[in-house]
Amino acid sequence: RSAVRRLLDLPLEGGEYEATFMLADLETNGALPADELQLCPSEDGPVAIFPMSATRSRIVAMIDRPEGDAPSLELSQRILRERGPRGIEAHALNWSSYFHIHHRHVTRLGAGRIFLAGDAAHLHSPFGGQGMNTGLQDAWNLVWKLDLVLHGRAGWPLLDSYDAERLPVIKQVVTMTDLMTKVMATPNRLAQALRDTVIPMVSHLSPFQHALVDRLSELGIAYAGSPIVEGPGKRYLEDSMRGGKGIVSRFLLLLGPETDAETRDAAALLCQTFPGVVESRRSRHPGITLVRPDGYVAYAGVGGESLLEIRSLLKRQTGAGQGTAEMAGR
Repeated sequence: RSAVRRLLDLPLEGGEYEATFMLADLETNGALPADELQLCPSEDGPVAIFPMSATRSRIVAMIDRPEGDAPSLELSQRILRERGPRGIEAHALNWSSYFHIHHRHVTRLGAGRIFLAGDAAHLHSPFGGQGMNTGLQDAWNLVWKLDLVLHGRAGWPLLDSYDAERLPVIKQVVTMTDLMTKVMATPNRLAQALRDTVIPMVSHLSPFQHALVDRLSELGIAYAGSPIVEGPGKRYLEDSMRGGKGIVSRFLLLLGPETDAETRDAAALLCQTFPGVVESRRSRHPGITLVRPDGYVAYAGVGGESLLEIRSLLKRQTGAGQGTAEMAGR
């Protein structure tokens, strides 16, 4: 229901599921692990159980029809008893609601100087628990670019990359959660039998577990193909980036232990060329790596010639002198 999205005339494209869903925050008996999401397929409709603590869970379930203005404790207990794992019991209801879910997203994340993020830009099934993560990732991708532009250290093309980087991720999340919802809720008996046979088999395989965790946590997001990235654009983390001021709103130019004095001097000169934008640090990892303010790799290479490519990449991103003046004009 984003008023801003409507005023910008940016429609949500996609569809809506016919089924009604319920959500309930429950006090439980602690029978389930506090660090595991439970996805429970059923002929009556799927149930997802999200742990909020050892004795508190949030359930999302498909139902035939609403019972009352909001789901009751009795309805929640019945659904858990009929469709949930053995042993789980609900003792109290903290909050509940009925809702309908969509699989939609905008085709552009902004217009002019106004940008959309989170639920204003994309709606999808709660199965997989990615809604809040996706919205936070939107904001995290956008804010460092806004910061550089508003401080006159980058030009408008940097903000144009918000669309280019986030829309493919959003489409992927909407597609995956839509598929997950349809698989969990299929009324087809043959498909149910196949699902109930295959999922338990593959869920114990380590590669499947790692891939699923990377996908649902969104830690596996990468920005390969972005106009402001050279290479796969994966996340980067090392001890020097933890705690304190971390990265702040600047790029980190990380120099590996094998970097010679001449290259270190050239790196220092490069940082002076982009004041307030790039900071040089020593790294335990080999090679030369340029890490963006949001912790994703903009460039990785070896040898002093890498600095020339990094200079070109930074120049393309910052567009020196095009920051606040250009933004004010647009």
